[in-house]
Amino acid sequence: MGGSGTTKSRGPNRTRGDPVMTTVGRAVLIAWLLFTLASPSGLAQTSLGDWQNAQNLPADSSISVKTRARDRFRGSLVEVSSNGLALDSDERGFPGRVTRRRNLRREDIQEIRLQARAASLLAGAAIGAGVGAGIGAGVESQAKSNEDQGVLTATFAVLGGVLGLLIARHYPVIKGTKIYVRP
Repeated sequence: MGGSGTTKSRGPNRTRGDPVMTTVGRAVLIAWLLFTLASPSGLAQTSLGDWQNAQNLPADSSISVKTRARDRFRGSLVEVSSNGLALDSDERGFPGRVTRRRNLRREDIQEIRLQARAASLLAGAAIGAGVGAGIGAGVESQAKSNEDQGVLTATFAVLGGVLGLLIARHYPVIKGTKIYVRP
């Protein structure tokens, strides 16, 4: 009956069922599952070297094409043939942006991706909002008055989110799923 009285220690102030530890553990597990399932290797795909993947894309698909010369064109797919593809590329122009029809030969294409437009826009907005909130909080921390606490931070967060969204519209933050890679 006289046991040694030793028990396993869970570390300082950590007990089984600690809500902070289980919340953090769940968040890490969920993030890991999302990244695993969202990655191209986590999804079943056909051979990326098969040109038929590109030919199966519907017209008006939002794609990104990288050429062997390292040029990148983003835009709306017009058509795909056995010899190449045509897309309406959204490009810089003066002033603003212009849409140009690009006819690319199959042998000049290195990679084709479907654009993850919604995910990229959300990521851009989230990054912009985070940066804006950080700047707003930093500026607000120097204020001598606590009268409108949080208003400046919220304003900068909204403005940063809008700016991040606009930037991500033309410069995608998240790459889409690979459709074709030159073998």
